[in-house]
Amino acid sequence: MTYSVYFTAAEGNTGTQAVASAYVKLLKKTYDKVGIFRAVTTDPVENDMPYLQLLDEVGRMDDKDRAWGTTRNAYVANEEEATNDVVNRYIDYAHEFDAVLILGLLDGDPLNPAMTTRTARAIANLGTSAIVVVSGAMRSASQVEVVADLTVEEFTANYADTSAIVVVDAADDLPDKFRHEGIPTVYLPDNKARVFAGEDADIMISAMEKGSDVVTPLLFQANLIVRARSNKKRIVMPEAEDDRILLATAQLLARGVADITLVGEEETVKAQAAGLGVNVDGAEIVSINDPERVKKYAEKFAELRAKKGVTYEQAVAKMQDPSYFGTMMVYMGDADGMVSGANNTTANTIVPSFQTIKMKPGTKTVSGAFLMLMDDRVYVYADCAVNLNPTPEELAGIAIDSARTAKQFGVEPRVAMLSYSTGESGKGPDVDLVREATRIAQEQAPEGLKIDGPLQYDASVDKAVAAKKAPNSEVAGRATVFVFPNLNAGNIGYKAVQRSSGAVAVGPVLQGLNKPVNDLSRSALVEDIVNTVAITAIQAQ
Repeated sequence: MTYSVYFTAAEGNTGTQAVASAYVKLLKKTYDKVGIFRAVTTDPVENDMPYLQLLDEVGRMDDKDRAWGTTRNAYVANEEEATNDVVNRYIDYAHEFDAVLILGLLDGDPLNPAMTTRTARAIANLGTSAIVVVSGAMRSASQVEVVADLTVEEFTANYADTSAIVVVDAADDLPDKFRHEGIPTVYLPDNKARVFAGEDADIMISAMEKGSDVVTPLLFQANLIVRARSNKKRIVMPEAEDDRILLATAQLLARGVADITLVGEEETVKAQAAGLGVNVDGAEIVSINDPERVKKYAEKFAELRAKKGVTYEQAVAKMQDPSYFGTMMVYMGDADGMVSGANNTTANTIVPSFQTIKMKPGTKTVSGAFLMLMDDRVYVYADCAVNLNPTPEELAGIAIDSARTAKQFGVEPRVAMLSYSTGESGKGPDVDLVREATRIAQEQAPEGLKIDGPLQYDASVDKAVAAKKAPNSEVAGRATVFVFPNLNAGNIGYKAVQRSSGAVAVGPVLQGLNKPVNDLSRSALVEDIVNTVAITAIQAQ
């Protein structure tokens, strides 16, 4: 695990360099491997003297060309793209260290409009907390308090946590105001050497180790990449004729996310990739007409489907369908998972897996969950892709599988079984079905898994509503996994949230198969394909 904290001034020229140097000395005494990462640097980086000085102090000058996220020019040109670069470059860098000091606004940096808001967004997207440096020179206690409060409020409004405040050149009579408000504060009087010791040192180390519970869409997607490449798996994509697949393959290979197999003719695939200006040389390319593979896969498929009357000749014909060919690669162990659907329907992608890979023992039905990336957290919605009208037993199974998916992707599962009624207030066959599914799910759930229902959506997420409608529930007001009663409700629900709130919907993630096969939307972007491959690789782990 890598600890991190975002070190930034609340305003310009507050004496940050001396404070940062003192902090680096403390970090080097505390951790074996300390890194420095500059969120936004100059162009060229050689002009960023505060950054280079601190790199030198931790003995990491060789990192100067990689230990930064973006440049100021790039940030002004395209903030969204630049922020994405900051997060991805930080993720690539930070895993080598015990602790990383992320550098924000330092002495000499230009002050741009909305700087505090932009800093807050960076902190949230990096999944860390902030140490805020405030100048106390020529200021009263109330003036220092105003500057610090305004900064903290702006951070909080943008989902950024503040773990400590450092007041530089503080008057001797400043009270421990912020400590009493819950934010630990270090006061450095103008006659005090820039050294952290005793309680001050404890505050600064605690700030480094505080972390954050906030998970932004950008951070979640970056962490998928980290998880996937920590134990690389081979993922087959049978739609190599699609430009998006080749563009995604180039990204996946460059970042070491997974080993990729493309189904297609090698000469054609490489020529198409060259035309797009990307390199897919690291991918395995297999032909759908490879006689050895066709024979091997067709023989096994005919054996698996013999009771359905499938002959070897019919199986050979099936292997001309890339979805069947790719699925048999997974079944036979030539790939760990499959991602398809850029040019094929959901049914064309997943039906072959139903016929061969089949369901995990004890699974009632295969279902589809979406990872809903909200502004500051991740929810799981299911089933929004597969089952039209699940029975109570099937709905209970979907609930348990969805909780497993949530846990797999770092979400603590608290499962809400959704309906138009909460608790015992409603009557009718629809709510009775959810009530029965809840009972079954609670009986079958692993120890400690929290499942409750029927719950209305507002009672599931709003603590005030939950206090009135379900005061004794461990799920109401705190749900993270939402199980819809049927496909109609689930599909409408996830799309309504996605389109009206701006949430990022990742999926569907297919649940319940023996080996992972995941479906793409035919309108999928390259980024969606990269995310889905990472998810599939993680499932395969």
